[in-house]
Amino acid sequence: MTDNMRSGGRRLSAEGVSTRVLYVLVALAVVLFGAFFLVGYDVPYEDNPAFNAPRLTDAVLVFIYLTVLAASAAAACSVVRGVKARGKAQRTVNNIPAARITWFTVALLAGCMLITFLLGSAEPVTVNGVEFADTFWLKATDMFINTSTVLLLVAVCGVAYGLSGYNRKLNNRKK
Repeated sequence: MTDNMRSGGRRLSAEGVSTRVLYVLVALAVVLFGAFFLVGYDVPYEDNPAFNAPRLTDAVLVFIYLTVLAASAAAACSVVRGVKARGKAQRTVNNIPAARITWFTVALLAGCMLITFLLGSAEPVTVNGVEFADTFWLKATDMFINTSTVLLLVAVCGVAYGLSGYNRKLNNRKK
């Protein structure tokens, strides 16, 4: 059977594929998290019976890791494919410097991640009564949290600037 025959004689659009992937992921998450809470959730932890040790914890973690890995791979492939498809001919689209914005965004992300990693705290934290002191992971956690915060602030400032019309006012004065 060809792909066209399986989908009722038509090819799925990107939106159709995206919708089906979303439905499958939501169904898997509902089933997995339902099983997590319904199958062996109340099993006491051997070292400290005050805590639970659900039987399906590993399955939930693997699902989360695979989902994050797949999303990261899809995002990376999308960026590479978009940059290659645009090529050098479309550096400016509708008088918008698209290539320059892309490279600025990549540089901002990389620079922000580097700076927040270097400035991140390596002070140990207590988790469930146990001290966690792995310097790399403490700094990496700070890096992701602080980078997210900085990029959200940059996005909010960019939206505010775009809504203000300030750039358009400057361009009208030049004319």
